[in-house]
Amino acid sequence: MEQTILSYGEVLWDLLPAGPMLGGAPFNFAARMAAFGHPCVMVSRIGQDALGKQAMAAIRDHAVETCCVQVDPKLPTGTVTIELDDLANAHYHITEQVAYDHLQFDPVIRQVVDHARVLYFGTLVQRSKQPRQTLAELRRCLPQDALCICDLNLRQACYSLETVQASLGIAHWLKCNQEEILWLSEALGWSHQSLPGLIERTMDQWQLEGILLTLGEQGALVAAASGEMCYQPGFQVKVRETIGAGDATTAAFVHHRLKGDSLETCILRGCALGSLVATRAGGTCPVTNEELDHFLANPPAPHIDSDLKSLWKGY
Repeated sequence: MEQTILSYGEVLWDLLPAGPMLGGAPFNFAARMAAFGHPCVMVSRIGQDALGKQAMAAIRDHAVETCCVQVDPKLPTGTVTIELDDLANAHYHITEQVAYDHLQFDPVIRQVVDHARVLYFGTLVQRSKQPRQTLAELRRCLPQDALCICDLNLRQACYSLETVQASLGIAHWLKCNQEEILWLSEALGWSHQSLPGLIERTMDQWQLEGILLTLGEQGALVAAASGEMCYQPGFQVKVRETIGAGDATTAAFVHHRLKGDSLETCILRGCALGSLVATRAGGTCPVTNEELDHFLANPPAPHIDSDLKSLWKGY
């Protein structure tokens, strides 16, 4: 078996005003990585219900392997009701006690993990004890040279400081947004610092290899343990909705990181893909490499964070 991308966590249906759409950050990430041509395995659990059958078909439609998608005989497939505010930002109401809350470590997962090149996981699936134990076991079996990426993706009542700290303790790279890193610093009682300062302190605290910090319309900031730090402004686009934009940014960043591209290239391509996704409906809306190249050949005006512009090489 060739090396694979393992995406661990929730597969759920986003119940949008326009109708249901399959999502969940781990699935959005896996679908993007598969679109980049990487062999991807979704590690999740769905119900034996109509939504579960539709989810299984949709995962396969995105060329993501389903051998590690378990089917629960009793609990329903996950759902989340999403409301969009006037700025097209999403607000989530997440159903409790669903199939992914009982995701188990089984022989199929054990066999697949031996071939993992990347393990991506978040915190929502860890709201229950069983998936936390499964993640810990999966991480123990991960090949030494595999890359472990934690996406904080904090959702209301679905995380704790203990879970976040444990997640950072097993990760090589952290992806989070500005609100999440500010929450972490406040929870730990850190004194007020700039975003670059918070990134450096977080990397030092957990001996991380790097952090990708998304800043919404103002782009993203990335730092590596080597001391390199890059800022990429956002692009001024007409936003339709923000669902999946951050996941797309992460996927493009990881894809180019695996190719050995520079941090500048990784974050530029990541922000561009995230911006394009924000102009469309759905977290897994198709975006071709040609569309991405065209977007960057004729980029919209940048949306610059004034506090970070000195870190931007285009400044």
